[in-house]
Amino acid sequence: MKNLLGIIAVVVLSIIAGAYLHKCQTPQQAYPPGTVGDVVIDTVTYIDTVPYSLPSPRQELSLGTQIRLLPVFISKDSTSGFIPDSCKMAEENIPPEIDSMAVEIPITQREYEGDDYHAWVSGYAPRLDSISVFPRIRTVTIRQPPGKPKRWHIGPSIGLGCTHKGIATYIGVSVTYSIISF
Repeated sequence: MKNLLGIIAVVVLSIIAGAYLHKCQTPQQAYPPGTVGDVVIDTVTYIDTVPYSLPSPRQELSLGTQIRLLPVFISKDSTSGFIPDSCKMAEENIPPEIDSMAVEIPITQREYEGDDYHAWVSGYAPRLDSISVFPRIRTVTIRQPPGKPKRWHIGPSIGLGCTHKGIATYIGVSVTYSIISF
């Protein structure tokens, strides 16, 4: 009996020592970029287009005025006293230096703002017709492989055992090692 217990103890200790030494001898793996061990990290960047048509201004600010020379419009009513056959007379009555006039133009700045854009437009009667925004959307997926099943188990067991008295039923606690897991 003592020899049998000694043999079982030596076998169990040998299995434990072999499992420990096997883990120590496995080489360290050089993992490729984007992976950490068996974890795979995928990063995908999407550029989405968000169009905004005719946005309304949030704020309007006067920036002053500018003086510009603009052409003068001569209406038909101002030349109504002339006879159509006397075009030379109409051309002679209009002085050549009065073809343009200095006009004061107000300059304003409008600010347009949304959730993902901010725009300023300046000028005479400025208007932002449309704006397209290209936000970047980054999706990071971390995939972990399923964990390895544990090989060693401690638990209750019931079965038949071979003893010095012969084959007998056994009820107790046992330590087991799983060779195949499914």
